[in-house]
Amino acid sequence: MKKFEFILYINGNIICQRYFSVKNYNKKVINSLDIYECVTDCVSIIEKDLRTKTEDYLYKHYNPYQEQKQEDIQVVDIYEEEDVFDFEIRVDERSIAKKRFSGNKYPQRVRYSVDIRRIIPTLIKEIQNTLSRENLDVEYCGIEL
Repeated sequence: MKKFEFILYINGNIICQRYFSVKNYNKKVINSLDIYECVTDCVSIIEKDLRTKTEDYLYKHYNPYQEQKQEDIQVVDIYEEEDVFDFEIRVDERSIAKKRFSGNKYPQRVRYSVDIRRIIPTLIKEIQNTLSRENLDVEYCGIEL
């Protein structure tokens, strides 16, 4: 019996790890473009959730009645100390896909208090659909993967 999981990290620390099952697992998916597209789609779902939480956070702290002056604006390099997220898909404790993205475009309050419980079912469904797919893209530019 295969053990499937996904893990979301920030700076190498686990934020979320979930195990799940896959009906009709197709082992050929590991050498296909479909797994790359799956991990890219999952990261897009996570980034959309973080963007929504960023907008909520910024709106809560926005005061339309306070005048903002040029000298009040802090200019800092947000990538000086980068916080990176990694999203990984594993089969039997072996990594089959991993994608990294920067978290510095989100406020510290958002990136250090990530809560993806609401989107976990969507992520699992996306991965399950990919891992059980029969028709796979196993060729890129005429080269077999």
